[in-house]
Amino acid sequence: MKIQKPFLVVVGLFVFGCGSDNRSAETSDIVNSNRDTHKGDTSSMGAFEFQDTTFDFGNIKDGERVQHVFKFKNIGKGPMSIKSVEAMCGCTTPEWTREVVPPSGEGRIVATFNSTGRGGPDNPLVEKSVEVFFDNAIRDYINLTFVSHIYSEKENY
Repeated sequence: MKIQKPFLVVVGLFVFGCGSDNRSAETSDIVNSNRDTHKGDTSSMGAFEFQDTTFDFGNIKDGERVQHVFKFKNIGKGPMSIKSVEAMCGCTTPEWTREVVPPSGEGRIVATFNSTGRGGPDNPLVEKSVEVFFDNAIRDYINLTFVSHIYSEKENY
């Protein structure tokens, strides 16, 4: 009798998956549970849920530096990590969780915005964003945005 490999994997996960595993997630966990390896099976992948994906700083004065923390939780069944974060302009500096985020774990992206030279006497609305790319997540991308009205007493034109 020939036993199929996927059947053995499922049985192995059932038998060994019920035990307690107190070790922290590692990069190799992501490689081993990558969706390309499993041909569409997302059951061992991470999934992110953000507290907020947009933020309004309100009215700020030209030259102020403001910061917002976008927090997320891994609500998936597998570990995931942030591959990269890209700001859409040089006025925004992102920082992010560099460690692997295990299931039920939390991570964050901090966006620091420098408003110097962005304001005007008519208090213009400015919108900026950061793109976040994930490894081993069911969705591998999200765009986080923030807005602000920036007031400047001087005319910079």
